[in-house]
Amino acid sequence: MIRRILGISMIAALLVSCGNTTEDKTTAEEPAAKAEVTFASLTENPDNYTGKEITVEGKVVHVCMHSGKKMYIVGEDPDIRLFVSAGDDVPKFPTELLGSEIKVTGMLEKIQKGEDMESEHSGEEGEDCETEAAMAKQPVLADMVLNYSAHVEK
Repeated sequence: MIRRILGISMIAALLVSCGNTTEDKTTAEEPAAKAEVTFASLTENPDNYTGKEITVEGKVVHVCMHSGKKMYIVGEDPDIRLFVSAGDDVPKFPTELLGSEIKVTGMLEKIQKGEDMESEHSGEEGEDCETEAAMAKQPVLADMVLNYSAHVEK
């Protein structure tokens, strides 16, 4: 009887210890969790979030009417915009988002000023995008893009 209990206890201890080791390895290999970042923190320290997947809340102030693949959001300061770009596998941003408060998730990357922000319609008379022009003049986030992966309306 004691042999049976001891045998079962040894098997249970072995299973429990193996389970803990597996969990530690999985946790160590998993990518870092998405960070929820305030717009103010992003504008103060954008380099801290470069190359990371983040979620940031803001108000949509522009959705590109031509391609539908670009959108700009702002935080408390309406003069500082964040460029959000949809990739080829992402459908167009709905124009109904304009004026909405959203939480948008994506990978924050540094780009050359104007790269990927160039308007598809620049050069056409009277068609330059005011938002893109304002973005180029702002002191922070002008060289950042949030490569969109998801959003939630508030």
